Amino acid sequence: MSLICMKRSTILCFFLVLCCLGCGIGNRDKELKIKEEAISKKQQELLLWEQRLTLKEKDLTARKQLLDSNKVIDTIMVYDKYLPGKWLVKMQCTETSCDGSAIGDTKTEQWEVTSTNNNVVAKAYTGKQLSRIYNGVSKENGLMLTDQLSTTQSLIRITLRPTADDVLEGTREIIQENCKIVYSLVAKRIP
Repeated sequence: MSLICMKRSTILCFFLVLCCLGCGIGNRDKELKIKEEAISKKQQELLLWEQRLTLKEKDLTARKQLLDSNKVIDTIMVYDKYLPGKWLVKMQCTETSCDGSAIGDTKTEQWEVTSTNNNVVAKAYTGKQLSRIYNGVSKENGLMLTDQLSTTQSLIRITLRPTADDVLEGTREIIQENCKIVYSLVAKRIP
């Protein structure tokens, strides 16, 4: 009987070992599946990150191209020698919060412009009468003129850029204590 007991105990041990091994394989399969899911999730996150980076790169490239296309060679310096002379200046009100002015109001002046070493003086005439003197500078980003009205607390600020041969365009802002008027401005050289 002892031989039969030994055979049974050997078979029983064999089955126990197989069961233990089977349990370990099941646990390893579960661990592998968890690791595969984690790796798959990381791959998806990396793909999303790569897509975001690609979009950012495209956006940066587009912005760079826009900046490059807007990059202005110092045209005012090129135009600086052409600034002196007479200009017909037409202005139209585009924005106002001041009493006595309305959107659509127009003004026409004739300017005599002189320029020395980027310093610009523009004498504004209404008809034959001198109405205002603007002082300013020509810079990379345009022509900047101002006039501090001595009789009031007003400031007139003009910004112009060359848009074509003998044409300057920009804005004229009249800034008062309680309000502001903005004009679009086009200046054309008088031959």
